[in-house]
Amino acid sequence: MKISLKNTPKSFFIIFMIGIAVGCICRLADYFPAETVWGFSSIQTLLGFWIITNTMVVMFSSSSLCAGLSSFLYMFGMTLSFYGLKAILGQFIPKFSGGFNTGLFILFTIAAIPCALAAAILSFWNQDRMYNSILYALPVGALLAEAFATMVFLFAFHQYLFQALMDMAGALVFGRIFWKRAKSKTLYLFSIGMASVMFYFLMWHQELMYWLQNPELL
Repeated sequence: MKISLKNTPKSFFIIFMIGIAVGCICRLADYFPAETVWGFSSIQTLLGFWIITNTMVVMFSSSSLCAGLSSFLYMFGMTLSFYGLKAILGQFIPKFSGGFNTGLFILFTIAAIPCALAAAILSFWNQDRMYNSILYALPVGALLAEAFATMVFLFAFHQYLFQALMDMAGALVFGRIFWKRAKSKTLYLFSIGMASVMFYFLMWHQELMYWLQNPELL
């Protein structure tokens, strides 16, 4: 794969502007009705989209430093435009009223820091070591975990079809790419299974059970 992200101001500016564009798209997706089977207005509310896009950032980065900084700038750009565009649109469209949410902007900017650290760590999968099989498995396992949760939610409440399809497609595409690169195929498959279970119970099980037990709150 041709590396396109480097430790240069131009590269960092490009990924920052990509984040700006993605944030605008996610904000404009709020135009779609929330109570639909596709769930386009909730693209940014689940982790799958961010796992997929940040995994791509790592894949195209030339070093761990590049991956970390690029991931942070991508997430920061997205957060800035997401809340900035809301403030701008709020002047003309009542649905987006409320101005710039400084608290949430700061919160998600801080949240971009562990994302950057995770990206820097994942970039070590490029080394020809046994542990690259585990690192390759992490985003695939996380996507499979969310795919399972969103599929349950889809069948129960007829929502999040887009997210379920996106998670499954991401898991299949990355799973195939990383299968070819993993140092140990056996460890790779085992790690995917373990990561899927771990991420499901850490991130989605409790929330999913809550909604299944309280469907009237949806």
